[in-house]
Amino acid sequence: MFSKILSRSLVARTTASAVVLVSVLVAVPLVVLIQADVRNTRAELAIRAEMATRIVLDDVTNALWDLDPEEALTALSPLRSIDSFAEAVILGTHGERFATYRKPGGASAGDRGGEETATTAAAVPLNRQDRGGGGRNIGTLLVRLDTGPTDAAIRHHVLVLGGIGAVTLLLVVLGVIWATRGMTLPIAGMTRAMDDLAAGDVTVTVPVRHRDDEIGRMARALDTFRQNAIDLRLAKERAEQAVASKAKFMAAASHDLRQPAQSLLMLTAMLRATAPNPKVAESARKIEQVVMTLKQLLDELLEVSRLDAGGVSANKALHEIADLFDALDSQYGPVARSKGLAFAVPQYRAPVLTDRVLLLRLLGNLIDNAIRYTPAGQVQVACLESGGGLIVEVRDTGIGIPEDRLDAIWEEFHQIGNPERNRDNGIGLGLSIVRRLATVLDHPVKVRSTPGRGSVFSVTVPLAPVESTMPDLMADAPMPPPSSPVREHPVQPLAAPSIAVPAATLARSPAATPAATPAAARAAGPNGAAVATLADAPAKNGEIAILVIDDDQFVLSAISMFLTSAGHRVVGTSTVAQGLRAVEGGEVRPDAVIADYHLSATENGLDFIDAVWNRLGLRIPAVLISGRLDGAVTARAAEMGVIVAAKPIMPDRLSALVEQMTAARPAALPLDPAAPHKTTTT
Repeated sequence: MFSKILSRSLVARTTASAVVLVSVLVAVPLVVLIQADVRNTRAELAIRAEMATRIVLDDVTNALWDLDPEEALTALSPLRSIDSFAEAVILGTHGERFATYRKPGGASAGDRGGEETATTAAAVPLNRQDRGGGGRNIGTLLVRLDTGPTDAAIRHHVLVLGGIGAVTLLLVVLGVIWATRGMTLPIAGMTRAMDDLAAGDVTVTVPVRHRDDEIGRMARALDTFRQNAIDLRLAKERAEQAVASKAKFMAAASHDLRQPAQSLLMLTAMLRATAPNPKVAESARKIEQVVMTLKQLLDELLEVSRLDAGGVSANKALHEIADLFDALDSQYGPVARSKGLAFAVPQYRAPVLTDRVLLLRLLGNLIDNAIRYTPAGQVQVACLESGGGLIVEVRDTGIGIPEDRLDAIWEEFHQIGNPERNRDNGIGLGLSIVRRLATVLDHPVKVRSTPGRGSVFSVTVPLAPVESTMPDLMADAPMPPPSSPVREHPVQPLAAPSIAVPAATLARSPAATPAATPAAARAAGPNGAAVATLADAPAKNGEIAILVIDDDQFVLSAISMFLTSAGHRVVGTSTVAQGLRAVEGGEVRPDAVIADYHLSATENGLDFIDAVWNRLGLRIPAVLISGRLDGAVTARAAEMGVIVAAKPIMPDRLSALVEQMTAARPAALPLDPAAPHKTTTT
């Protein structure tokens, strides 16, 4: 645990290192001093013992020569004045004990019952000249000094020195800790401040910014970093607000610009149909083309804005990739072949985990881009498995992309080979939308290209887990018409000319089920009363009555005039109250309803359609059109069985929808209020 603390804390390592270093610096000299004191004391005791033998050496030698033990004891008696004297022994030439003298009150080692006594001994040979004048060894004088008092003194000195050393070490360690706190505490404080900054807390206060040393400069640098983080956060918030404001502005601008575009489309269609001469008809056709270009620009600008603002989310599910390839072939194959290009998609089946609508949009943009920039040759969709993903490639034999522009092609309004900005080659937003869709889907997109030979764009789509049962998951999935991909999940729709409802919804329309029985077609209004479908409406000969509601007078007038010119009876209204009064008063008994979604601040087209159904007691077909739709609106419309189309809707598309809604008109059947029903309002 201690090592873990040291490994994670610079402060702990610094303090511990300083303490260990100071401890070593204090303890080593202390130990050396104590050892020197012990050695000196021992040496002094040994010198004292030797000096004691010199005092009595001559007298002891004479006594031993005379073999007089009494004289020997008398000769040794001066030794008792030595403080540490313990015992003196005179030994013969063969080590035999001649005389022993002990300090009065002392005892030998043997007399103490085996108790060990620390002594220091000094042995001196006893020499005597014989008659011939030569030296002769006659014995040995052994003097022992008791080291007990000396050892006690040494222990006392050690304790004193040890105590002094411990106190000194403690004071030094405390001083080191106090001195290092001036470095370690600011570092610890700055570490905490950096942790708080890393966690996103920019309100933290950086300590010791007033110091003038290196730590103070470090603290000021950290405070500058904190201020930069605050500025960065504010800039990020402003950028997010700007993106959100841009998205709101683009949505509002798109809605407001689509209104006159819708009016222009309807009026030019009428003008082209009723043109008095070919010149007027050609002018009307050109106006229509200009409006279509404006519509395309509005769609793509709105889509880019919504993708940047996070308004599009991916609702991933399991889908069969072969179905996506079939939809792409149906939609883009005729376009490529009409240009003289070969077009092919792989015959490959594999379950993938993706959002069908977004992936179709992404691949569709790549294919459309390939067709546009391939003057001759082929456009091919290919795929291969790699690890846990399926790499889908869009290959073409077009003009190619220079290597130094491979990154720039993803930018808005960047086009290759179109310096004159010819609108026939698009407006330069397709690949920027692809990049944003790839980010939303988390499907990486790559490109490789050779100028003059073509390009290959690849998208990596994750394969479904092996244990997933694709047939069961796909059995209930509706198949969209090839020319109009179906949104199967209630996500925010991408801008497109029109959005069809699921097949299950279309199955409830008269065009899809002309032989439906009344019991199978009934539903209920919000109050639980049975609401009949178109199959219950009485047969009517003659013109078709259509109720149109739109808060924009120009759009209302244009749609009404267009449908009237097509031979229908049209009643137009700009408010919900006027429309409901017209139905309740019998002014109109509509066969179909065409409603704008945004009618006022508190009213919308879906509520109006539901109210008309309840007033009539019939679930007549309805189309919801708007320049600004979201996922919740399209989901509710799908539940109600209302077809959804985005403004501006093409005149031919509107005519087809009206014809589809009112084509089947069976004989009248009585209402059955007790019939089973389900509530479809939300």
